[in-house]
Amino acid sequence: MPKTLLTGASGRLGSYLRERFAATGRPVLATDLVAPDDGGEVVLADLADRAAVEALMQSDIEAVVHFGGMANEAPWQAILDANIAGTYNVFEAARQAGVKRVIYASSYHVLGMHKVSDAPLDRHAEVRPDSLYAVSKLFGENLSRLYHDKFGIQCLNVRICAANNPGSQRDLKLWCDREDLARLVFAGLDARELGYRTVFAISGNAGAWYVNEPGQTLGWKAEHSSGELPAPAGGWPEPKPEVAVLQGGGFAVRGHFED
Repeated sequence: MPKTLLTGASGRLGSYLRERFAATGRPVLATDLVAPDDGGEVVLADLADRAAVEALMQSDIEAVVHFGGMANEAPWQAILDANIAGTYNVFEAARQAGVKRVIYASSYHVLGMHKVSDAPLDRHAEVRPDSLYAVSKLFGENLSRLYHDKFGIQCLNVRICAANNPGSQRDLKLWCDREDLARLVFAGLDARELGYRTVFAISGNAGAWYVNEPGQTLGWKAEHSSGELPAPAGGWPEPKPEVAVLQGGGFAVRGHFED
């Protein structure tokens, strides 16, 4: 039976998606570099290993949800192997196997050097990455553009916003409920014609920093907002001054690993 290849299936978001695939009865082949903490069924593979990725793609795969790789800033070699070589291997193995749809996990950090005062931004905003991590995410977006235009692979770039529990008022504007994220991924998988598009995975928060054009979202609309979250005693704190100016927050002010 045709199935979806889910990479990064042991990670925080990948584990949630793996659960949602199971709950909705969607056939999935889950893979990651490490085994999941919950003991779920995940095939171990290194995305930087071309042969390993090609082997996964031979398992009657009809689409890829690519959430694998480094999810934070890291030294260059780690970013290169996991997010650049790994993403290239996924797209190229998909092309060679005849897989025609990829949902790619990008990040709002591709816009992280914009000022907070520039918000709200949409997909047409100039890219201003705040880290090597963000640069690698832009590589994936550009690679998906190439593979769509040249090889006909339909692609959805999901610019994931803050899918962690909020810690400050800043986070409330960026928050993405995980069920909203899963529904967006499934919208990309289920769309009859996906084409090529970029959508921010962000919930319906008051003062949200990123907005989507309705025609880009495949009918998806956030069903949750950070306003639903219980505030801590004393209310949500203001962000620290050093992370309050640029949209990338701590990523935008972090030092470089080579220093």
